[in-house]
Amino acid sequence: MDFAALLDVNSLILAFTGFIIGILGVVIGGAMFFAVPLMQWLFPLASFGIVVGNIKMGSFFRSIGSTISTHKHIEYVDNFKLSLAAFLGTILGASAIAQLDQAWLLPAVVLAIILALLAPKLAHKITNRTFHLASLLTGIYAGLFGAGIGVLLIALLRLKHPSDEKIAHVKIQARFVEWLLVITAIVTHFLHGNLVTSIWVPWSIGGLIGGYTGGVMLDKMGKLSGKVQKIILYVAFAFAFIVAAFKAFDIALS
Repeated sequence: MDFAALLDVNSLILAFTGFIIGILGVVIGGAMFFAVPLMQWLFPLASFGIVVGNIKMGSFFRSIGSTISTHKHIEYVDNFKLSLAAFLGTILGASAIAQLDQAWLLPAVVLAIILALLAPKLAHKITNRTFHLASLLTGIYAGLFGAGIGVLLIALLRLKHPSDEKIAHVKIQARFVEWLLVITAIVTHFLHGNLVTSIWVPWSIGGLIGGYTGGVMLDKMGKLSGKVQKIILYVAFAFAFIVAAFKAFDIALS
């Protein structure tokens, strides 16, 4: 596939949409549900792995800011120890989708929507006894798709810090671990040849600026109401599902 031929126009689109989605990812969440259909539209011949791998590059740069701003509170050694099974799972998940056709994005989107809706309930099922299995499965999902994974990571890390007074501290650790899993997925996709410079560079520049802008918006204006956030998230669900379903149907007919 000659991605270089698409560079001029698509790089501008990627930078602009990366900026907008970067803001949404910080302020509301669910950025993956907007990013996947965008990549499918821009690069209809790309594999599942190329779509997800290059999106995660933007997530990586968007997460840099939060890691820098909270680095004094991060328990680096403990988080690495707690995340070993998740690292392995992420490698397995990213490797599994590395060369899959885009048609497989439909079941992945459906799984991600279900998980995003059920995650708060599933989180309560994680116990010390099921920790390592839950960590492995969380990592696999992080490699496969990863949308809305923050809820499960918070549940895992609250086993170490169960006190309500430690919730903010737990969220800081969860963001750091999520960043580590994104790095693991990126390295895996790089080894499979899925990272395309003309895609991830403009996308990441937009994401970095959008992530910073979203952080400023949160600091200055506060979050949108829960009702508005839910509506936007459901629109993202519908958008991702419709595009993935259309693409899967188109591939089935060709």
